[in-house]
Amino acid sequence: MRMLRFSRHPRPAVAGWPRDGHVEGQSQLLYRHDMVSQLPLTVVPLPRETLPSFFARLAAANGTDASNFAMDMGVSLKRVVNQEAETVKLVRQLAGLTDDDMVEILSWTGERVGDVRMLYRGEVYVSRALRNPVVRGCVRCLADQAAETDRPLTNLAMQGHWLCRGVDVCVTHQQALTPLWTEANPVLRDDIGEHLRDLSPDLASRAAEAESVEVSAYDAWLDGRLAQNLDHTWLQTQTTFAAMTMCLAFGEDILRHKGLPPNDRAAKAAGFDVMSQGPDAIRSVIRRLLRMDDGRLMISKAPLKSLSYTLNDVYRDSAEFDDFRQIIRNELLTFWPVAPGDIIFGGVTETRRFHTVASAAEETGLRKGLLQEILTAEGAFDGNRIRQTRPRSFDAATFATLLKEIPHLILGTEMMTELGATETEFEALCEEGVLRPYLKAPKVKNRWRRADATALRETLDARIQQGQASRNVDTLLMTKRALGVRLSALIGAIQDGRLAAFRYEDRGGFHAITVDRTDVAALIETLPPDALVERPETKVISASVFGKQIGLVEPKYMVRLVATGNSPGTEIINSVTKRKQWSLTEDDIEAFHARFTTTALLAKEAGVHRRTIISQFQRQGLSPFSAGDEVFEGIYLLSDVGQITKKH
Repeated sequence: MRMLRFSRHPRPAVAGWPRDGHVEGQSQLLYRHDMVSQLPLTVVPLPRETLPSFFARLAAANGTDASNFAMDMGVSLKRVVNQEAETVKLVRQLAGLTDDDMVEILSWTGERVGDVRMLYRGEVYVSRALRNPVVRGCVRCLADQAAETDRPLTNLAMQGHWLCRGVDVCVTHQQALTPLWTEANPVLRDDIGEHLRDLSPDLASRAAEAESVEVSAYDAWLDGRLAQNLDHTWLQTQTTFAAMTMCLAFGEDILRHKGLPPNDRAAKAAGFDVMSQGPDAIRSVIRRLLRMDDGRLMISKAPLKSLSYTLNDVYRDSAEFDDFRQIIRNELLTFWPVAPGDIIFGGVTETRRFHTVASAAEETGLRKGLLQEILTAEGAFDGNRIRQTRPRSFDAATFATLLKEIPHLILGTEMMTELGATETEFEALCEEGVLRPYLKAPKVKNRWRRADATALRETLDARIQQGQASRNVDTLLMTKRALGVRLSALIGAIQDGRLAAFRYEDRGGFHAITVDRTDVAALIETLPPDALVERPETKVISASVFGKQIGLVEPKYMVRLVATGNSPGTEIINSVTKRKQWSLTEDDIEAFHARFTTTALLAKEAGVHRRTIISQFQRQGLSPFSAGDEVFEGIYLLSDVGQITKKH
């Protein structure tokens, strides 16, 4: 068969071609396209061949190189490389290709769809994933093609999957792709024939020297996906570009975690083994990458260096990576203490899910050491080290109320004041669990919630009877001691209306609340055994003797104070005289001192003669305690004495 060679003079007589030796611009070429017919000498596209490769082979078949062939067509090699529409149409017509043939060639070449995007194998890629100054190929493929003919340049084809940076291996020959040439200028780079002419003499020897490599599952997957859009893995839901990019990034982090040196092929294979299985496998390995030797989870992006760089920096605004971002981000949020507004893997955090001691200390204003002790006591850090992190974190929602309350907690003394209870009463309430510290940490002083004291006081105040109480009343603590009933049982009975409650008019709060012993005795008959306590053996003294001990000139006023119910006491039968008398227990005596005093007690406390105290009272017009028409000589209310003391 005669070879038709193109040269500048003379040009071949091809229908539709100008015979004057020069085409004046694109318009003249466009005008004559409808008259172009197929060249007598042409070639058939080889599998996966690119447009520059096919054009170079077509030129070689017609006895020239790509640049001169383009000029003979009235165009330039640059227009071929840039895939200008009319130039591509002209190549198709001259080669006798169908539209489908050219679509296939262009799909393996990659067509520009914007400044930095290309349509490749039906999907959009960033240009740098397909265009690189370093041109790679399989020397075994090229050597086999060269051996098939005595004119190798007509049969040497550059395959389109070699352009894809995710491809590293020729699956057919199980050999790594080899750098063939390097050229920064895109047009010179795609002058395929010129480069292959220089390489062709050495192809056989280079192919013989090439070592075989193991084809990984990643290599086979990507080859099948590019060639036939074949994918039976979870990655079928993702774009090929995003999938292969994430396989590399994830694999790099996996290799780094294992202490292995960087290796692109090994990284892609390792990443694919995980990514191909889907979200559950991805989440599991994310935790594995962040797991330290002691079992705790690291709160750091360092183990996710490549993933973070890929998703947060390089492709931050690329929607095709959103699924990967969401899977990783959602897993990190299951234990990372991310503050509202923080951006993690492209997503803005709306609510905090976890705290560290440091972030909680900043939020509450407490010292980290103190807060650490509180949180430990409250069980924020469980003993299961597998669930712990470094720094340690805890569930923000679970402990939100605690953190909100901590700055407002008060001392035990403030609780007593709020409740209106004596120290002894407060301790008894705590001992029975009626009041409990809000915080469990024993070394923390401010661990009580004011609202607890307020609620108890208000529920009891709401049940106070407004009528006149009998004279046989005691405070709740005195009643507990005298009759052996738990405070919790007395309080519960008052709150649900089973026990009437009264109040000392000159007192306030819990200490002022009283109950009638007769009512309590009736209540006891209805209570379960666990509502009762054993009464300790107490020493008893008659009211008359006690009156003498506190310096009353006439002890009968102490007897009358008890008999009228203004101070607690119990009426008993004297074992000797067989007559009724009022007696006092230690609790009764304590209750008297909490409310009353005498001039003798005050004089002893001040270290002066009793007459000095009496004279002071007289000058100030301070009178003894009275109830109704009855005056209790020598006995004074502590509250009145306190007012005098404050004035002087």
